[in-house]
Amino acid sequence: MNISNHVKVVNVMDLSESQNCNAQNLPEIVELNVGGYSFTTTLSTLQKCPVSMLSAMFSGRHSVAMDKNGRYFIDRDGTMFHYVLNFLRQSELPPLNDCAKVYHEAQFYNIQPLIEALELMKPIAGEKFRQNFLSHVPHYEENLNILLEKAQQVAAVHPDRVSRLRVCIYKEEGSSNSYENSIPPLMPGEWNPFKYRQSHRCDVHVTFGPWNVGPGVYDLLDCIKHDLSHKGYDIDSQCIGVCDQEVVDQFVCKRPIV
Repeated sequence: MNISNHVKVVNVMDLSESQNCNAQNLPEIVELNVGGYSFTTTLSTLQKCPVSMLSAMFSGRHSVAMDKNGRYFIDRDGTMFHYVLNFLRQSELPPLNDCAKVYHEAQFYNIQPLIEALELMKPIAGEKFRQNFLSHVPHYEENLNILLEKAQQVAAVHPDRVSRLRVCIYKEEGSSNSYENSIPPLMPGEWNPFKYRQSHRCDVHVTFGPWNVGPGVYDLLDCIKHDLSHKGYDIDSQCIGVCDQEVVDQFVCKRPIV
């Protein structure tokens, strides 16, 4: 029994000493290969944010893969990594055009000070506001996909490979509950027993809405155009009808859509 206990103590001590040796063996000047891009920095820079993934990787507690040239390898897109390093070195923030990409990298590496600083910049703050707004529009992503599918079907048979679709966007002031919001999107003219989604009398391909908080119709139109543009489509829009206020529990068009 005494021998067994003695062996266990020696193993614990050996493990502790091994971890200390690993920590001591990390060089002060660190060569990195991030997705094929080479970087040189200091160990103290990588450990500057204690709760970050980089600090954990180079704490000496974990083994880090190395490439054939002896550089520590991080399997990540390296095009934005210099912004991460510059923030750790001197709190330098990226240009506005690269904020979104750097924000994703900051989240991956869990560098909270960089995340918080970027969330105060217009591109990230604006996108967070936009996503919060869209979260109140029932089935936005599903309807966007329906719109894309119909547009592709029309464009496939058009000689110029273009499509013209009628889209209804409407907002109401009433409230809806979570059960109503869980109903799948309806096709134009489909009957719905819930007042919150009374079918429009418009002849349209896709209907977005209704929602009852936040920005208005043209804000949602801008969101639709923004998301379609990011998917590579050229978008133009024209208002061809205006829906009146609620009349006998339904929305009706002031003039026909042609």
